[in-house]
Amino acid sequence: MPPKTPPTIYILHGDDDQAIDEFLQQLRAKLGDPVTAEMNTTRVDAKGLSLGDLRAACLTAPFLAKRRLVILEGFLSALSSRRGKSQAEASDESDEGAESSSAGKEILKEFLAFLPEVPASTALVLVEKRQLSASNPVLKWAAGAGGTAYVREFLPPRGSALPNWILQRAQVQGGQFTLPAAQLLASVAGDDPRTLSQEIVKLLTYANFARAVTPQDVIDLTPESALTGIFEMVDSIGSRDGSRALRLLRKTVEQGNVPAVFGMVVRQFRLLLLAREALDAGTPAANLAQALEVHPFVAQKLASQARNFTLPALENIYRRLRDIDDEVKSGRVELDTAMESLVAQLAS
Repeated sequence: MPPKTPPTIYILHGDDDQAIDEFLQQLRAKLGDPVTAEMNTTRVDAKGLSLGDLRAACLTAPFLAKRRLVILEGFLSALSSRRGKSQAEASDESDEGAESSSAGKEILKEFLAFLPEVPASTALVLVEKRQLSASNPVLKWAAGAGGTAYVREFLPPRGSALPNWILQRAQVQGGQFTLPAAQLLASVAGDDPRTLSQEIVKLLTYANFARAVTPQDVIDLTPESALTGIFEMVDSIGSRDGSRALRLLRKTVEQGNVPAVFGMVVRQFRLLLLAREALDAGTPAANLAQALEVHPFVAQKLASQARNFTLPALENIYRRLRDIDDEVKSGRVELDTAMESLVAQLAS
């Protein structure tokens, strides 16, 4: 039986950019030693991309290796955005909009026509660090391309899957977490994979990789202001103390990066929504830790804070947080500005 031919087109998309980067590292490792891999890896800038330049990069023969790697990041999202904007402009019946729409369709047509031409000696990797729509034309092409195309969606761990992800990640790093420690870290550090990975390594190092990380380790090593700042900010929102809520948000942001703080806020309101649902369904507050799979320390705070919000209010807040995430990723708003605006509205 002849050896299986590897794909020539890889489409990697999703919000877990760390997992995408790790997958790219695995592809590079298959090219040979680091020097050889570097010589046979080309990153193509999607901004102002010329299909001629992309074709030239893909058709270049590998040097002292069986394959070469061509990485194109952000092209599919930019193309979709351009086509969507062009269609809106074209609907206004403007000549400029119609011309732009025609150009976008032509680029897509040429791009799809080129994909089957990529030789077996090249792996063209299309990277999109956001989830693509199932209606994306390139994904549709890949669905009918057989073994020529490889598509993988990278979604970060969410909800009850997060503690198990932490346990598995710790094992990969050569250490261990107790389940309560993993639950506490998931509750206080948000669900950004990069932030969690950094915290996992820090905690394993603190435990000298010789024992399992405990909840007390998480409490000791998580900056107190970052850990309690989110709780106190939510308390202030619940009591409608807008000035204090904004002050706590700004202080917490100053002590950490904005995306990490946003992840903690999203995580907290998601847990509050689940806690409110559980309490409304008759779950005793004492059983909330087990019901939500969180550490008792976090469950106590959730039970107290959830009573400051109605279920519809929490649902609206969580929807607004998801909208902010979309607006930030599309470049329509700055994250810190959106967070301050939301906190001011909620506490007013």
